[in-house]
Amino acid sequence: MKRAALALALAACTSDRGAEITYPWDGRGVLCSASIDDYQGEPPWDFVEASLDYARRTGSVTMIHTHVPGASVTLATVAHLLELAEARELDFVTFRDFTSATPRGGLALAFDDNAPDAWLTARDLLATHGARVTFFVSRWSLLTDAERDEIRLLASDGHDLEPHSVHHLHGVDYVDQYGLDAYMTDEVLPSFEVMAAEGYPPTTYAYPFGDHDDAMDAAILAKVAHVRTTLGPCPY
Repeated sequence: MKRAALALALAACTSDRGAEITYPWDGRGVLCSASIDDYQGEPPWDFVEASLDYARRTGSVTMIHTHVPGASVTLATVAHLLELAEARELDFVTFRDFTSATPRGGLALAFDDNAPDAWLTARDLLATHGARVTFFVSRWSLLTDAERDEIRLLASDGHDLEPHSVHHLHGVDYVDQYGLDAYMTDEVLPSFEVMAAEGYPPTTYAYPFGDHDDAMDAAILAKVAHVRTTLGPCPY
């Protein structure tokens, strides 16, 4: 009996591998994502595939992020991820979809930071796979007019645009030094306002470096439906 119980427990653990980076359409506010940046080594494909399998089995959405095609990640790696999702018949969804779309199994791929020129190099690849993704944009004020036009072009393709702070700072350090109100006033709310003014009202805020705490979560979730962190600071 004890061996049978242990076997069942181990099977459950195995089948739930990757659950921490899925969204089960349950309205939770804090979401967790894993990176596939490959510039420092091979992405954790076993873990990614386990999460995609879990998403297919449970009708949840695996969340994966990367940054700059050609610098932090190769297009071949992005293509491989899209192919893995397609092989499991998962839909491509955006973070905005989490607030209104019909629940289904999917992949929510995101590109972070402020690299419109590089993001555009993935445009044909995304179109070939019919993949809608989310671009979490930081440092909006530093973008040139041409780069802002590139972001608008990505939005016209059906991709989501969401805020990623003003200056891409370590949030917990900023709060420790200046206070939570200052972080909201200096880094969070202006990033919401500029995106909304461009026609992209925010639904999700992605923490730079995944850096957050409970108080930050509560303050930001009073303004948007979701915040996104990464595996290291994931509260799952």
